Amino acid sequence: MNKLQLIEAAKAGDVNRVQTLVEGGEDLEQKDDYGWTALNWVAGHGDAAIVRLLLKSGANALNSGRDLRTPYQIALAAAQVEAATLLQQAEQSSGIAAERPARPYCKAYPAKAFDQFPGWQVRQALADDSVVYLHQDFSVTASMWHGEDVVFDLDVEGWRSYCRDRLGFHVPTDLELASDYQQRRPE
Repeated sequence: MNKLQLIEAAKAGDVNRVQTLVEGGEDLEQKDDYGWTALNWVAGHGDAAIVRLLLKSGANALNSGRDLRTPYQIALAAAQVEAATLLQQAEQSSGIAAERPARPYCKAYPAKAFDQFPGWQVRQALADDSVVYLHQDFSVTASMWHGEDVVFDLDVEGWRSYCRDRLGFHVPTDLELASDYQQRRPE
C-alpha cells in the first residue's frame, strides 16, 4: 500500500482523487523523501484548484522541506502566479508568515530623467548620455551595485514623490516579477 497517496494524487493533478483522500482522512502533512507535502508539490505545478482544496482542508501553508522553501516560494520560483497568490494570502492570514529580507533592486534611467527635480545636484560630473541607477532606497549610483559610485542621495519625501510619480519608479513585488516572467515566457 502506498503511504503517499495524497502526494501522488496531487503530483498527478487529480483533483477528484485528492478530494476523496482528504475526505477519507488522509494525512495532509504526509511528507516524501524531500520533506515535501502535497501542497508543496501542487504549488510547483500551479494547480490552483488543488491548492485551494488543500488550504481549505487545513494544509500547512508554511511547510518547508529539506530545501527550506515554503509552498509560496516554490510556486513563485515556478512562476505559478495564481497558486503563489493563494499561498501568499494563506501565509499572511496565518499570522506567522516568514520574514523575508528586502531584495535589492535598482532600475536604470538616463541621467537626464532627473534634471527636472529641483534638488538634483550630483556628486560627480555625468556625461549627457550617462545612465544611472535608482535603487530601492531612492539613492542614485553610477553603478548598478547599491552604495557604489553614489551620485545622489537625498532622503526627503519630495524626492521619493518625484521618483514614484514622475518616473513611475517602484520596487516590484515578487508576484509582479513572476507575472511578468510568466507573460514573457515562450510557450
